[in-house]
Amino acid sequence: MSDYLKNKRVVDPVMTSIARGYRNAAFIGEHIFPVVYTDREAVTVPVFGRSAFVEVDTVRAVGADSNVLIREKSSTLDLVLHEHDLAAPVDYREQTESMFNEEAKAIRRVTNGIHLRRELIAARLAQDKKVYPASSVKTMTSVERWEGGHGDPVEVIEGGIEAVRSKIGVRPNLMVMGASVMPLLRYHPAITTALGLNERKRITPQILRELFGLDKVIVGEPVSMASMTDAGNRNKYPVDIWGDNLMLFYVTPPREGAESADENEPSFGYTLRRKGMPVADKYDGVGGKVKYCRYTDIYKVAVVGGDAGYLVTNIVK
Repeated sequence: MSDYLKNKRVVDPVMTSIARGYRNAAFIGEHIFPVVYTDREAVTVPVFGRSAFVEVDTVRAVGADSNVLIREKSSTLDLVLHEHDLAAPVDYREQTESMFNEEAKAIRRVTNGIHLRRELIAARLAQDKKVYPASSVKTMTSVERWEGGHGDPVEVIEGGIEAVRSKIGVRPNLMVMGASVMPLLRYHPAITTALGLNERKRITPQILRELFGLDKVIVGEPVSMASMTDAGNRNKYPVDIWGDNLMLFYVTPPREGAESADENEPSFGYTLRRKGMPVADKYDGVGGKVKYCRYTDIYKVAVVGGDAGYLVTNIVK
């Protein structure tokens, strides 16, 4: 953002505090694409290679020069961050007559709208076969699907874990699945057998995390509608943002105490965000009787290491 644009925006610290403090727990995109703050809206980020797996000579004789690591000619990805903004009107009479802070409610609504859009962007990327190597996508056939205790989810998931490890040298640390997938695993006999259980037991994400040695297992439950027209139609219903897919990722989260992840650390993807974002402000409508509460964020969700992911799709149908 130029200094000119920066100086034109008058941030409301109270509204910004409300907006930054608002979280919809159902949104999971930032678990896959952790936030990295950047000084500029046009950024270059590294795309990770395989030089870390090459054996190098580290023996040094007395009096000899130190061994110098030859840097790999790394690939980079040029990205441009996009501004996302949304405003909600509050009439002065609403604010006067209400028992509640209508402006605070408005800023929460627009914040949720921006967050929902970012969740949709993240979900489309993470569930897109094209961002993964061909060998890291498994499309389930009708006989392999897990409904009714059929198929072998343990074999499929372990195969995905090994596919990631063989490509990047570390096991994935995150599993994400759509809300329609978890019920198929909840009492699946293959998982019960892997756990060494003789009785029927309800399988939870925590049990799956321990079984497969992962840091997190997350079920994507948010839903969305395509348009305001659909939202007003009683015969239309929201659809799952996270479909009948299961994904495995290696993700580098922010270090403890750090505000931002490190884009130089290998990871499936990142959310590049302009420093100082997000912000909230207010502006008057024509005539001054309506005030608009606005939320602004500048970011780009990007896959930078497709090798660090594995996609199992077509699980339900």
